[in-house]
Amino acid sequence: MTTAQMKAEIPEEVKVLKARIAEFVREELHPFETEIAERGEIDEEKLMALRNKAREAGFSNLNMPAEYGGMDLSMVSLVTLEEESGKTTNGLGYMVADRGPRELLELASPEQIERYVMPVLRGETREAWAITEPEAGSDIKDIKTTAERDGAGWVLNGDKWFVTGGERAGFFIVLAWAGEEQASFLVERETPGLEFGRTPVFMHDPYASKHVELRLKACRVPDGARLGTGGDEGTKRWFSLERLMIAARCCGAAERLIDLARSWSLERSASGKKISEYQAIQFMLADSATELNAARLMVYHVACMWDVDAPSILHGKTAMAKLFASEMAGRVADRAVQIFGGRGYMTENPAERYYRELRVDRIWEGTSEIQRSIIARGLLKRGRDAYTMGG
Repeated sequence: MTTAQMKAEIPEEVKVLKARIAEFVREELHPFETEIAERGEIDEEKLMALRNKAREAGFSNLNMPAEYGGMDLSMVSLVTLEEESGKTTNGLGYMVADRGPRELLELASPEQIERYVMPVLRGETREAWAITEPEAGSDIKDIKTTAERDGAGWVLNGDKWFVTGGERAGFFIVLAWAGEEQASFLVERETPGLEFGRTPVFMHDPYASKHVELRLKACRVPDGARLGTGGDEGTKRWFSLERLMIAARCCGAAERLIDLARSWSLERSASGKKISEYQAIQFMLADSATELNAARLMVYHVACMWDVDAPSILHGKTAMAKLFASEMAGRVADRAVQIFGGRGYMTENPAERYYRELRVDRIWEGTSEIQRSIIARGLLKRGRDAYTMGG
């Protein structure tokens, strides 16, 4: 595959949608950010009202097939919308790029689709993936949760941590060992044996989603709760897709930070001149813009690969995009705080919030170290050409 074969083309309807989302972020979400900073907490009633408003505006299920009410957008189109979601803090951006559970749809039986997927698409409930454990994170083969056959069903035992959105989810997609293979199970919120533990406080709080802890203790589910037949394919695909979307959101966050820092540098004076005239500030802005440009090229390059289906190197290329974009955004946030000076350290400043929030992008859905391991294994197996733009 050549670079020429991977040209990001955004349909006109997606450009219009992107502009509408950008307006919603500016007019609805940025003022809400300010309110959250002033209150020190999220007004849940207003959060839900904004989510409903975003849904009514058509910002949901854009990745789903047309027969399920979606737009079936390409990966290139999805990342360009996901960038806009990165231009707001407190996790508010998810509501304007609210992808439906396509990975679940592709694994589910017709009965599971009707019972679990369709209510999510109608906005009646939400799902949450329960994968990470106290002793297993990025490497899912280390999970210890088990699923044992018992008559016409399964009995699940284990602990799950960092279940994002678990405070509102109507059901959970639980990864477990079923004998010698991994499998995913649909576990409804009220299932006996499913217990809710702590809801830890994180550095990016107040945040639109909580990350709850679950315990499955002799949790019995019917045979029809098992997803698919091949184990953990859906989990791996979900991880890989989320890594690309993290990279896209990081690009959006960096774009907003650069705009904010640039504007401030043109406004703020020190020692008789605008700080934008100082080379130290100019170099920070130049480095940030250059790194954002490189990250964005990588993200769209990988999105194009998803669309043309290049599976042999897709995992490694996605890891590259997530690694570079997440670390880029962290550096951009650090520079923005520095350019703002003391004001950049105040919670009322988006730079301060991004400085805290972007840190997790180097951890969740696979740490930077895991991404490097994935890239290195692919490079050693397939050679340099497969992992550079000439490959």
